Amino acid sequence: MVILIAALLFAASFEPLGLWFAAPIAYALLFRTLIKQEHTPRLYLKLFLFAFISSAVTLMWAGKYVGFLPLAFLALLHGLYYLPLALLRKFTSNIPIFIPAILSVEELRSRFPFAGFSWMRLAFSQADAPYLSIVSLGGTTLLSAWVLFIALLITKLNIRRATLALVLILAPLLISHNAVATGKISYAAVQGNTPSVGLGFNDRAKAVFNLHVDTTMDLVSASPDVIIWPENAIDVDPFADTGVSESIRSLTTEMNTPLIAGAVSRVSGDLENISVMYGESGEVVSLYSKQYLTPFGEYIPLRSIARLVSGFVDDVSDFSAGERIDNHVIRGVTLAPVICFELLSDSLVRRAAQNSDALVVQTNSATFAGTSESAQQLNITRIRAMENAREIVSVSTIGISAHIDVNGRVTQQTDEDVRAVLQGEIQGVSNQSVASRLGGLATPLALLLSFFPLVLHRIRRP
Repeated sequence: MVILIAALLFAASFEPLGLWFAAPIAYALLFRTLIKQEHTPRLYLKLFLFAFISSAVTLMWAGKYVGFLPLAFLALLHGLYYLPLALLRKFTSNIPIFIPAILSVEELRSRFPFAGFSWMRLAFSQADAPYLSIVSLGGTTLLSAWVLFIALLITKLNIRRATLALVLILAPLLISHNAVATGKISYAAVQGNTPSVGLGFNDRAKAVFNLHVDTTMDLVSASPDVIIWPENAIDVDPFADTGVSESIRSLTTEMNTPLIAGAVSRVSGDLENISVMYGESGEVVSLYSKQYLTPFGEYIPLRSIARLVSGFVDDVSDFSAGERIDNHVIRGVTLAPVICFELLSDSLVRRAAQNSDALVVQTNSATFAGTSESAQQLNITRIRAMENAREIVSVSTIGISAHIDVNGRVTQQTDEDVRAVLQGEIQGVSNQSVASRLGGLATPLALLLSFFPLVLHRIRRP
């Protein structure tokens, strides 16, 4: 029963509930289980169920249109990752050692298999936590560690530990980004919506494109410096379809404004998911090809085996990661595109932030309409903004689209499943967060810091 409560609490820390404080409580219950339960097969089962149930509940959106079985396999994989913690319990009941162990599991899960899937990372449940700013010092690994530090204090709560937990929660409120501005540009982010949702939304790709054209013409007022469309707004190859390319040329010419759009293309020969910027005359100015591809969404590993799990496998054409990594430059402000689940890659988002003044996240979400996926992804985007001290404009085909400041606060956002436009100004920033300056060192340093409670315990033990 305790493990079930812990798993549901951890799931509750993600949207649609988004109760950030539920995560440290959940892991405090997990730590109590590790203290009380001896190394037996029962402990393996409990740890497996914690990860399996929390993942299945949180990622329920993944199975909405493809069925329960693929979701079950994803949750099964997450459950298996927690089994080594039971093996560790065979050698020690010293709970502080489980903090770096859990963080190591998170790091492994974010890289393996198929380049990993880190959606269930502890840090990604903490967008509303008072201590969110810690992520700007040591990245998502340190933010996850912070949750586990608080959980450790809750495990054996007394006045002294409660006071220290309160300090860990409130002290980071003193940290905020003071942005060094490099320039400011106006934008219109167009959420054109789709004629249908679910797996078949792109069967009417031209209709999606036309909706974005019409929404731009109907709802964009004044003359922004740039118009931004989401991923898959042009779901036909604009380099091959002359009608689409002519419509883009007419739009940019009439609006006298460059357009950054998400598209699919075979311009290089392989199928690619791209972010392309068209100039005011409709010419291609810059092009970014998605680098971090989503397994089982944009390509199918082990296709013959996957076909046994889901009948939708053969509906997926394999994308390839492209070679072009252009940023888009508008009036001297450099915007780095990040496409959808690329948000899950620490190194990719960090590189984008280091080489730009602001970020543009182009995403779809039509495949998961009516679920908590979009709200969960928005929170990940907020965490990335704080982590890297960059403003972000996130635009989705069906929502949620949002403008996020450098401290992870949403300054404006749209509703879902409506035609809408966000208009405002995005501030370019030149200075970097500590985590961004540390680069690839942030994760190992955070892992090293996670041993501090263990060292302190060793020093204080008689």
